[in-house]
Amino acid sequence: MRHVFTLIIYFSLTSCSLLASKEPIAFSGLAYYSMPWSVKIDALPKDLSTPKLQQELQQTLDNANAVLSTYQPDTELMRFNAAPIGVWQTASPMLFDAVNTAVAVSQKTQGVYDVTVAPLVNLWGFGAHAVPNKIPSVEAIQAAQAKVGWQHIGIDNTQQKLQRQTDIELNLSSLGEGVGVDALEKVLAKHGVSSYMISVAGTLRTRGQKLDGSAWRIAIEKPDGSGLPERVLNIGKNVTAISTSGAYRNYHEIEGIRYSHTIDPRTGKPIAHKTVSVTVVFPKQSSQLADAWATALNALGAEEGYTVAVNNHIPAYYLVKTAQGFSEKYTPMFTPFLGESAK
Repeated sequence: MRHVFTLIIYFSLTSCSLLASKEPIAFSGLAYYSMPWSVKIDALPKDLSTPKLQQELQQTLDNANAVLSTYQPDTELMRFNAAPIGVWQTASPMLFDAVNTAVAVSQKTQGVYDVTVAPLVNLWGFGAHAVPNKIPSVEAIQAAQAKVGWQHIGIDNTQQKLQRQTDIELNLSSLGEGVGVDALEKVLAKHGVSSYMISVAGTLRTRGQKLDGSAWRIAIEKPDGSGLPERVLNIGKNVTAISTSGAYRNYHEIEGIRYSHTIDPRTGKPIAHKTVSVTVVFPKQSSQLADAWATALNALGAEEGYTVAVNNHIPAYYLVKTAQGFSEKYTPMFTPFLGESAK
């Protein structure tokens, strides 16, 4: 699954002066055929070889792709998108949980976050369609907006069923990284792994500590493409989900103007504010929820998003482009995680 929203985070996982045999055990690969994933654990579970765990972790993400991808016609999500309008469809736990998470964030953002936004994404050339040669017309934008609406997703929590109430199309790429992280965590929990760092692209989850007794070190990347850290976070040793959404890497030009991949359903156009990235930290909550909220707060921007984050008690950290470079803006709930500046 190729994601619609770019989520970027820089992480450092040094093990200080430990012996080579005590280095974290690392696993890696590609999720959704395009996103790098990484898992680091303190010790290998008993009676489980490194190749076997590597295979199980990769297979878990391949299974997630078979549920969520919009680039293959036979995935569970695409079968749902092709299902008759008004007919209830039984959903797997992964798909059902992802849709429930998305709808919850849509409700709290009044639809600024909307997983049915695919018609607008395609119109602006960030989906399956080619990049347009001209800026879409007002009529084309309005026609695409008419096909967008998270409120037309039917959810039956008792029977775990979903329904397309109108001709909408779901795209869960905006929380797919988080879904993948949560799926990998379940594998580690099954094998009794209690200390780990999991990442799928820009969404991470940590628990416990490194072998030297220190917490995993996570840093927010500078939003300039350099790959350097902007600020190291103070995460601690509890279960923590971290996700960053940015608008500065995924864009293209139409008629000489640069457009972000993040679409605001209210206008039907790419976002135009000066926010370049937002990071959220969710202690003990799901990674997919953190992923969805990072995307939502990025779409809202630092001005609107700050208020929404405060009202929902979300630890959020914004980087905003200014004439002098980048300025920070963060909610009071984020203060305990600030850590040191990497400048």
